[in-house]
Amino acid sequence: MAHENSSSESLQTLVAQLDAQPPVLLLPEFQRDFVWEVGQTYTLFDSLVQDIFIGSIIFGKPSFELTLRKIDTRPRKGKGSKIKLERLHYSESQIKAASQIDGLKIVLDGQQRLTSIYRALKGIDRVYFVGRPDLPSMEIRGLQLEDLMHRDIGIQGEDVEGCVCIPLHYAFEYAKDTPFDDDVRDYFRTQTKYGRTLVAAGDEEAEKAAFRAFRQLLPRFKTLFEEPRLLSYYLLDMQLDKFTTFFERSNSRGITLNFTDVLAAKVFGKFNLRASFDELTERYPNLPVKRELLVRALAMMCGLPRIEKAAILRELRAEDFLKHWDDLARLYIKALTFLHAQRYIVSIKWLPSENMMIPLMMFFHALEQTGKASLTQKQQDFLRWWYWSATFAEQFSAASNERIITDTRVLQRVARGESIEGSYFVRLRPTLDDPEQLFTYRTATSVTYKGVLNLVHFAANGLRDWSNNGPLATELLRNADLHDHHLFPQGFLRRSAAKQDQPDDVEMLKDCVLNRVLMPKDANLKASDKPPYKYLGHLLNINPALRESMASHLVPVSLLDDEQASYQVYAVLWERAEGIIRLIRRETVEAEAQIRAQHAPERLATASD
Repeated sequence: MAHENSSSESLQTLVAQLDAQPPVLLLPEFQRDFVWEVGQTYTLFDSLVQDIFIGSIIFGKPSFELTLRKIDTRPRKGKGSKIKLERLHYSESQIKAASQIDGLKIVLDGQQRLTSIYRALKGIDRVYFVGRPDLPSMEIRGLQLEDLMHRDIGIQGEDVEGCVCIPLHYAFEYAKDTPFDDDVRDYFRTQTKYGRTLVAAGDEEAEKAAFRAFRQLLPRFKTLFEEPRLLSYYLLDMQLDKFTTFFERSNSRGITLNFTDVLAAKVFGKFNLRASFDELTERYPNLPVKRELLVRALAMMCGLPRIEKAAILRELRAEDFLKHWDDLARLYIKALTFLHAQRYIVSIKWLPSENMMIPLMMFFHALEQTGKASLTQKQQDFLRWWYWSATFAEQFSAASNERIITDTRVLQRVARGESIEGSYFVRLRPTLDDPEQLFTYRTATSVTYKGVLNLVHFAANGLRDWSNNGPLATELLRNADLHDHHLFPQGFLRRSAAKQDQPDDVEMLKDCVLNRVLMPKDANLKASDKPPYKYLGHLLNINPALRESMASHLVPVSLLDDEQASYQVYAVLWERAEGIIRLIRRETVEAEAQIRAQHAPERLATASD
């Protein structure tokens, strides 16, 4: 991305650019609305009067399809305050021509300041410079504007009784047209509060002195408006991916933007992507609408060879969304429904990796294209093996686009009944095969951490509620209030550390996934910081089938039957770890031979694999 040396522009030039026809200065459609309060405008002009740097306004010259809009000139309240802002859609050829012929550029950073300046100088927001009370009796030649400004009031939104006040919009018009003195005098006498008061009082001498001060102040504003004040960087030949990265990294002061916002602005002329996301959210209010995930999945549906943001921004068109959006949204729900129905996930919140959804959505898309409505047992077995193998091989923990694409193509072949390469199986073999390793997973956001809790749920054919032994509420589109609570309460472990079988490891053990069970929030309140033997005994009085409930979570029942087990935290968690490792092996490495035989028969168990 090339850029010129930084240059400065005057307020007058900026206003002229905003007024120009055809437009030469616009905002990207996705920029947040104008949100500054008028008081922030007063502060801004106070800084300008005092020659305090107000920051840079950064422009860009894109060369790609984009929807733009004008700055907000609506009244702050009342009639016209709610009308929609005008949006202008530019195709790639149109925006290149507008940039080269008309000098079109867009505001990348600084729209709040720019809009505030424009609104004040055009009189949309009334902003006044309030002069010192003794201004009419002063010799003001040689003094700066800041020396002549009222020290306590300065810049504000109305005329002040007894002070010479300059409306900034009038000063701006004066700077452009320089009206005759008679016209200026008439404005002072009829349009300013001080002037009207002096006229009504009939004090000609005071009126004459005040007008002289008013008239001498006006040219000072001409200098303020015409001097270059704002540092501006013109970003030339800005490619779409760099344009996106700029907004992802520079908008911390406003809303968070990513490449889907830029894409939405690009296709806005024919397809309202942002509204489509919102509609999906309204239809499924408890469903996390993963925007980047859906856009990448759509890129796969369109056959893009690559799905990184640069390729998506460059290649996807509004027509692609018009053609595929309804199917995409349906496939998203279908894939989530499948995962939930098969008990591969406890709830959406505990999905190990959202990137797993793309291959699965594309599996169902390919299956539908074959004309088949349901899975064969062979396909069902493959998806079961793939899901657990990909999870515990951490295939998608930091999934590259290449991995997503590879898995998508493999699942699409399976959906069409085609064989796959035997070498594919090697990369999905879990690295997790030792109970000791499970003690190291303590971060609830990790793929393996979530995978363990889901696998226990799957193996039990649904976790049981410790309060009543009923199925734990896990509705798909209504996230249950399930938390990964401590089996051995933290407070108890800290107090009993010296009595534990591994006293030096208590801090490490307390947060590992082995010491976590999914349960409703109120169940944890019953646990509090009691030893497991006590709080489980309390629950047994409520739920006589508690042992069955605990077994569904792979929690050793010795905690309920043996008081000393509460002080053998490492041994109890090790027993649980062994059970989880057996499940992982069963669903992955032990299932691999059958899956290979069904889907890669030509290369079964060759040495090269």
